Formats: sequence, C-alpha cells, structure tokens
Amino acid sequence: MKYLYYFKYFYFIARNWNIKLAAFTVYHEIKGERKYHLDTVKIDRLHHEKIESANITHASIYQASSYYLVEKAYKYLEDEKVNYGLVDFGCGKGRVLILAAYYGFKKITGIDFSRNLVLEAEANIEKVSQFFPNTVFNVICDDAVNYKIEKDKNCFFFFNPFDEVIMLKVIKNILSSLKEDPRKIYVVYINPLDKEIFLSAGFEEEWSFKKMEYLEFSILSKKQETFHSGNGLEE
Repeated sequence: MKYLYYFKYFYFIARNWNIKLAAFTVYHEIKGERKYHLDTVKIDRLHHEKIESANITHASIYQASSYYLVEKAYKYLEDEKVNYGLVDFGCGKGRVLILAAYYGFKKITGIDFSRNLVLEAEANIEKVSQFFPNTVFNVICDDAVNYKIEKDKNCFFFFNPFDEVIMLKVIKNILSSLKEDPRKIYVVYINPLDKEIFLSAGFEEEWSFKKMEYLEFSILSKKQETFHSGNGLEE
C-alpha cells in the first residue's frame, strides 16, 4: 500500500515539477522511511478532521520535510554543537522530531493543531524512544501562536506550516523569549518562502543550501534581542 503512495507521489512531483526531482525525492523518501523505521510520508490535506482553530485558513497541508534536507541541516547544527533544545512548528507525524534525536538533540518539542497528526507523531516517537532514554519528547496539540517558548529551546524548525500572518506572530513569540532569556538561537527553514521576515527581524543567514532548484533550506541565527523598526514586529 505504501508503494502505491510512492508511485502517486512520484507522479505528483513529476507532473508539477520534473521527473528528475520526482525520482530524487521518492528515492530519499523510501530510503529515509526504511532507515528510521517510520511511517511519515503520506500527504494529509486535513479534510477529514474537524479542527477547532481560528487560524485554520492560514495553515498549509501536511507534507513531511525531505529526509535529504533535514539530515543535511541537522549535520550542520551537530557540527556547530548547538543541537540541544528544538521546537518544530507544524510537526505533523513527527519525522523532524525523531531525526533531531538521532542528531543529538535532548529536549524536543513538536506543535501541531491536528489531533490526528499529533497521535501519529506520538506513535512514531514510541517506536524509537527506547533508543533515546535521555531525550525528552513533547508533542503538543495547539495553535503555534499559543506556544510559550521555553528558555532551553535554541533551535526552531519550519517547513512553511502556515502563512506570513501566523509566521509574524510566531516570530514575535521567539523574539520575546530571546529578550527574556538572552541566548543565541537558530532557525532551520525548509523551502524558505518567508525568509525575509526573519531577516527583517534581525536574523542572519548562516548557511543556505539549494539543490535541483526546488530543494532548499536556510539556517538563520540571532543573538541580539533588539527589535528592528519598520517591520511590523515591535511590541
């Protein structure tokens, strides 16, 4: 049954982009699911679930982040020794959370307003939790804007889970946390459509990666807690 979805996914990417990208993407999906023993690949448009949220119109469909891109981004953070506390906004079925554990993160939080996706994330985490006895996983079913960021979180993950309306609010929350507890924080942003919002908020791009035109991520960081004027992010 899963291979039928791989075929449909290949067709979807080939039709909308190109065959080469489709082959590369599906190859790494199959490889990643086998390597980590997960079930996170299928797209979910959330049509079958009633979600009580005023922000539902700002949300994107569930599509897991590319194994290829996540591993490459996490390797960078591992090498920089900043892999401690991570928050994944729009965590879906938990792929990003589980890979974070494999790359050394110790306090890992996922947030999603879909109860069904949260349950799937918890089930996937249960499969691997025995391998990470010193890692704390926490999956929260709530709107991203409601999450109060703890001071032990230094990395934030996004794969365009929502539009710029919600992104602005979440960035405000991140900046508030930074102001309350000064530290250096990092953002991993897959397919960074709203990267300019982070840059205008004072983040600096430490590394960017792009392959085959459409596979892309940015790693941004910020240490100063000063807000920049003129970007809609002031308190």
